[in-house]
Amino acid sequence: MVGFDGHCGWVNYLAVDESRRGAGLDAAIMAEAERLLIERGCPKLNLQVRSTNTDVIEWYRSLGYEPDHAVSLGKRLIPDATGGPLY
Repeated sequence: MVGFDGHCGWVNYLAVDESRRGAGLDAAIMAEAERLLIERGCPKLNLQVRSTNTDVIEWYRSLGYEPDHAVSLGKRLIPDATGGPLY
């Protein structure tokens, strides 16, 4: 899911089915997201990855993404139905 709020773009929930991983679909999806955002005049693309997901962080770094040293804050408004950690 890709969005543009008029100031910056966001990628939310990039996923490739496990059976199709390794075929470059992830990089193709990101390239298309970037193309669509550039076409709309978007100057910057943001995304969030959990700090513990180091493999994905390194994958995004391989595409040219770098930590921008912003702090992400959140507040859960509805309890997580799984009982898992509140991200």
